[in-house]
Amino acid sequence: MFRKLSSFFQVILFAVFLLPFSGYAQETIIPLGTNPILQKASKSEAFYQLIRTAAIDDTLILPFVDDFSRQGIYPFDSLWLDSNVFINTNYPDRPITIGVATFDGLTKFGVPYNPSGSTDAIADYLTSRPIDLGVLAGDTSVWLSFFYQPQGLGDVPETADSLRLEIKDSTESWNLVWSLAGRTDTAFRRANIHLLDGKYFFKGFQFRFSNIATVNGNRDHWNVDYVILRQFGAANDSIVDNGLIRPQASLLNEYSAMPYPHYKYLGAQAPAAMRTSLADTIHDINYGGTVFTPALDISQNGTSIFQQTPGFFSTTGSQTYIPFAYDISNFSYPIQSGDSIDFLVRSYFSQQGTTSLAFNDTSFYHQYFHNYYAYDDGSAEVAYGLTGNTDVSMAYKFDVKMRDTLVGVQIYFNPVGVDVTNKLFQLCAWSSVDAGSNSSSLIYRRIDQKPGVNDSINGFKTFTFDSLIIVDPGPIWIGLTQNEPATQYGVGLDRNTDSHGNMYYHVDGFWHQSSVVGSWMIRPVFGSHLTVIGVDELSSSFNFNVFPNPATTSFSITLPKPGTYGVQVLDLAGRIINSQSINNNTTISTAEFSSGVYFVRLTNEHNLTSVQKLIIQ
Repeated sequence: MFRKLSSFFQVILFAVFLLPFSGYAQETIIPLGTNPILQKASKSEAFYQLIRTAAIDDTLILPFVDDFSRQGIYPFDSLWLDSNVFINTNYPDRPITIGVATFDGLTKFGVPYNPSGSTDAIADYLTSRPIDLGVLAGDTSVWLSFFYQPQGLGDVPETADSLRLEIKDSTESWNLVWSLAGRTDTAFRRANIHLLDGKYFFKGFQFRFSNIATVNGNRDHWNVDYVILRQFGAANDSIVDNGLIRPQASLLNEYSAMPYPHYKYLGAQAPAAMRTSLADTIHDINYGGTVFTPALDISQNGTSIFQQTPGFFSTTGSQTYIPFAYDISNFSYPIQSGDSIDFLVRSYFSQQGTTSLAFNDTSFYHQYFHNYYAYDDGSAEVAYGLTGNTDVSMAYKFDVKMRDTLVGVQIYFNPVGVDVTNKLFQLCAWSSVDAGSNSSSLIYRRIDQKPGVNDSINGFKTFTFDSLIIVDPGPIWIGLTQNEPATQYGVGLDRNTDSHGNMYYHVDGFWHQSSVVGSWMIRPVFGSHLTVIGVDELSSSFNFNVFPNPATTSFSITLPKPGTYGVQVLDLAGRIINSQSINNNTTISTAEFSSGVYFVRLTNEHNLTSVQKLIIQ
């Protein structure tokens, strides 16, 4: 695959050239390297229970039906023999029903089959358990049907990639009966295989899907949905079902998650932070006219705290998507003690008439209130890359709800074609970023940070600040500056949420608002201390003293060692109030300062920086 490995640096679903005078600077979408959800599961004590071998009969009987709507990340073991594919709700775009099986270049452990692979190869298998078709010998009404989607919200499979279907006959031989080359068409389409050859009608019949992909990363995606093997009269008449198509989303109107103390601080204004309605959709697949009743339940630790039923809805029996909404205008999360809390949001429906497949009648969402703000849903489908000639930075805007201490940043760094594990970057915070006026105000920088190896829970690494930053209510921008402008560092991009209006990047001297739809997986962490462990980092700070603190008429700076230093005093908005160069212990008058909180930033001759908080009375 140096056809593909070379393109790994440029595998781009789209590339938007944003500086007409500089064709080199660009923001791009690139495939992922791993699947942290599977990595986390593979390291758990319950891993082998997740992929257990079920105690079932040696052969199944028809009908064989799976729409991958059961909870879990591995195939249902009563129907399937292997566990290579990823069962999920994140990668499909407008699925048939909730949940798909995603084929990629990763093992069941969430890591590449061959990290340095240079050729395309068969990657994932999805193999049915043996099925007894012997009792149907001579029957001409047996069909195998499934839906497939290239790419979805993930990485587009190239023309050398493919999705394949094989069938095992009575001689134990596997026969390739269907395949499709990679393409950019992201619609779900249906394949129908009519079983007529007598060699397939025996006890022990099996079928299996597989994909040919680049096996060095989480890429070349295919989604498979609603697999059916059964007797029916003609193609396309086998599904009779109503089902939900997606999981629920955050009930917060601005974020997917926020620190619980910040939510509680809103007090009487907390309802304003909530959405007033929650949309959902039912897919009617040949079910026939019926009436269904949706319901919403929100619970904490198994105890329901809110329920809502929007009324009755009717279906006509055509293959349509039926939208509906829950009215949650009178709901806000309860205020309780503690700094962290979780809630479970469940959407489901009941219906009149013949029972449809039960698992796709329910969807779930976990609402987290921990110590961070987040726009993303916790799952990256692709990664975001940024390159330029100079000054490449990413700044993410968050509207903070209460005065608090910013102690670190969580970032999902994706292993891409270039190994960025040891590439240095600068962790940054800005009090303002304005693309219109091409201006910004940097209030913090910590140099010599490294992405490290992406093997942590959910792919996030936590990078701590060497000085605590006091943040007042209002906007703050957090992000990074790349030490190597021409290298795509690859930050996870969630394509199920969209916050690109808060995503800003800087290249070659200019700030721009991102045009890439999605959410960077960058999260500011607040509190008096961190409850997570950061990666190993190079020391980028040194100690110095500011006294007296609080100060009245003046304050003094004691240097850590002899040398020339730059001193800046910044207010909470990031404005530089005083700037000078010193080479010995210095006293600075406060006559030009008003009372309040300030930051004293000291920079040495090696461009290492340390910051101390100063209170002036």
